[in-house]
Amino acid sequence: MRRINPGSVISYIKYGNLKIPKNIQYECPGCRKTTEFMLNANYQSSKNGMVTECSCPLCKKSAVFVIMTKEGIDEQGENADTFIYDLQASKHPVNQIESLPNIPKDLIRAYRSAINVYEARENSATAVMSKRVIESILKHFLGDKSKAQPLSQQLEILPNHVDLAKPIQSLSHLLATDGSLHRMLELETEMDYETTSLIMDLLESLIEYLFVLPGKIEVTNNKIAKKFN
Repeated sequence: MRRINPGSVISYIKYGNLKIPKNIQYECPGCRKTTEFMLNANYQSSKNGMVTECSCPLCKKSAVFVIMTKEGIDEQGENADTFIYDLQASKHPVNQIESLPNIPKDLIRAYRSAINVYEARENSATAVMSKRVIESILKHFLGDKSKAQPLSQQLEILPNHVDLAKPIQSLSHLLATDGSLHRMLELETEMDYETTSLIMDLLESLIEYLFVLPGKIEVTNNKIAKKFN
């Protein structure tokens, strides 16, 4: 599920004391193209919200929308929060890495196998596949340097072979003071909807890269250390 930003709502209709979306401009979960959805009036209602679906004008695939009519109201207390069902937008890492460039195919296969045996509660198989995933990650970055070395030593030298600062430093060119994006952020030129969507993706990635991932690794590391100490 992805929350629809109010800025993506083109028009509303009244529903009691609330305004619910009628037309929404958003990325289709099917074809991944931004288009305008006209929500059908055949809502399935409950005490907490409504569900409706409509077809993408481009690919004709159905998209499902969930509209919260209770506890899902914006700061003005008028517009109901709206969500779109998007399976591909799941935060599960396996769905993210498959769409990224330069991801080793053997890493994807090993990781998917690890997920499958974990979900089947095959603990020994999960241990084997987890080790294979770690080995595949390190081999990708270290190459021949990973041979005959224990995983602990490979992890110690990993920062010497991976430019961890590159993703952040590359933004300096993107946000150069004489660049188009900088002028848009300063409201010197107008920003279109596609660019605002990309900016929101960038913000999410920055927060995840700088705060979420380091925090999750630290928390998990502490839990594992506590379990075996």
